Amino acid sequence: MILYIATHICIPIVQKTTGLSIIICWFICGGLLVFVPMFVASLVFYKREGNEWNFKILLKRFRLDKFSKKDLLISIIGVVTAMLGTYIMMEIGKKYIHYFSPSPPWITVSPLKPGEYWILIAWLPLFFFNIFGEAFFWRGYIFPRQRVRFSDTTWLVHGLLWMMFHLPFGFDLMFTVIPVIFITTYLVQYTRNTWVDVIIHTAINGSGFLLVAFGIVQ
Repeated sequence: MILYIATHICIPIVQKTTGLSIIICWFICGGLLVFVPMFVASLVFYKREGNEWNFKILLKRFRLDKFSKKDLLISIIGVVTAMLGTYIMMEIGKKYIHYFSPSPPWITVSPLKPGEYWILIAWLPLFFFNIFGEAFFWRGYIFPRQRVRFSDTTWLVHGLLWMMFHLPFGFDLMFTVIPVIFITTYLVQYTRNTWVDVIIHTAINGSGFLLVAFGIVQ
């Protein structure tokens, strides 16, 4: 609901009021209404569980307290398979879905021109809170609690809910990110490590933005 408000109500208002480009409006609305609150909410819920304000305890609660060579290898495999899966879904979408467009207007970036590289600086705060807001809230706080209830099917239940979270971005994007979502949730469950999510999410989201921004891919 909040993501819908940010994308379908806040962005048009901010763009009309300020005249800023739509992607900068997304940085503002997505960051302030969705990802920063998600990050803060995870800390509030952490404290409401009765946990101490202790960095080591917080990392352990959110399953960010360890990272082995095996976890790194699994993360790399996850990135590669998620990218390959995304490519396959895009090709299927282009072939079978009429007017297929997996990137809504507010997250569509064009190659940056001289004088526009400040957009990269503006993107960094949104990127940080996007990655760690979702990692803390979804994989760090919610996932372990769901694990108690759903056991070995948690990755599937969690993945379905996480996919529905992306509903305001439209069906085409939801269809495209199916591999990313379910590969990530399965590997997070397998490793019991939120860093796996951080690495996969960072690689997919970060590379997608930067490759287009620098004109490497169209």
